[in-house]
Amino acid sequence: MADLQSSDWSARALLPPNDRAPAAARRLVSTLLVAWGYAEQVELAELVVSELVSNAVRHAGDCGDLEIELSGDVDVIRLRVADGSPEHPIIRPDPTGARPGLGLQLIERVAAGWGVEDYLFGKRVWVDLAAAPGSA
Repeated sequence: MADLQSSDWSARALLPPNDRAPAAARRLVSTLLVAWGYAEQVELAELVVSELVSNAVRHAGDCGDLEIELSGDVDVIRLRVADGSPEHPIIRPDPTGARPGLGLQLIERVAAGWGVEDYLFGKRVWVDLAAAPGSA
C-alpha cells in the first residue's frame, strides 16, 4: 500500500461511504503518519480527514466508494478524498458559528492550501498541510 521512495511517500485506500468511514480514515491517517515519522501532524491530519470524509458521506451518499489518499514529502502532507458526487463543496459564511456544516472554514484556516478537482465519476477534495519542521 505504501510507496516510500527517498522522501516521498503515498498510500491509498477505499472505504465504504457509511457512518464508520470517518473513524476508519482517522485510524488510517494516524497510523501512516506515525509510521512515516510525522507524529506531530497526526491530530491536525485526523481533524481534516474526518471533516472531508464526513462531508463525502453526508453529501455524496451512495455514489460509490470513498477513496482516501495520503501523500507527501518533507514539506507537505496532502490528503485527498474522492467520492462519486460531481457537486463541489462551497464555503458558507456564518459569522455567528451557529450553523453546522462549517468544516470548510476550519480547513481553510488550518491548511496550507486546498481545492477541488473533477475526478473519475465525481470529485476529489485535496488539502495540503505543512509538514512540521524536523518531524520527518
